[in-house]
Amino acid sequence: MLYRQIFFINALVMAVFCSGTAMAQEPGVNCEGAKQYLVGQYSRSDPVNNEKYYQIWASPECENYRKKAELRVDPEIESNEQFIRSLTSDYDERLAKIPAICAPIVETRWFAASEKFRSQQNRSELLTACIRNQSHSLRAEYLNRLNADSATQYAEKLRLNQEQIAADKQAYAERQAAHEMKMEQWRDAVKRCEAGQISYCSRTF
Repeated sequence: MLYRQIFFINALVMAVFCSGTAMAQEPGVNCEGAKQYLVGQYSRSDPVNNEKYYQIWASPECENYRKKAELRVDPEIESNEQFIRSLTSDYDERLAKIPAICAPIVETRWFAASEKFRSQQNRSELLTACIRNQSHSLRAEYLNRLNADSATQYAEKLRLNQEQIAADKQAYAERQAAHEMKMEQWRDAVKRCEAGQISYCSRTF
């Protein structure tokens, strides 16, 4: 039961807290420390600390801390979303579908959780966590795709540029060869003219 409880805690904490934004929290309650433990130090071999930090994380003070965090808009996320919207047309449409995707996921997890977990939490918080996590995944998908597209476009521009340089060099070499051929013909005509072959004296090149 405790394992399932912590499984849900990890999923919830990862989604709700991992925004990289520090916030002021209630004095005397280390919500950030509880988050760090549950996310990075949780061990099935240490049930005492697992329960200790879970109780801190589930406290009313930390619940208030999380609600305040939800109201904050991460500037980096906002900037990424503006970038995505400037280059795509379906991002907002897919973003709007996320609550409907999360609803059955949350229902399944809720009814599979322990009684203790359900008594201390609520489905709306799990839904919020799922929506945030799915939104993050969607942003990452678009950013990775746009970065890949940018790299592909750069490689294509580089290829075209190299082809153009090669073509210019080839054209220059051909012009030089043609010029050298005409100069050789002109020198040959001068020699013949000076040697008395009058027909070469009036040739133009």
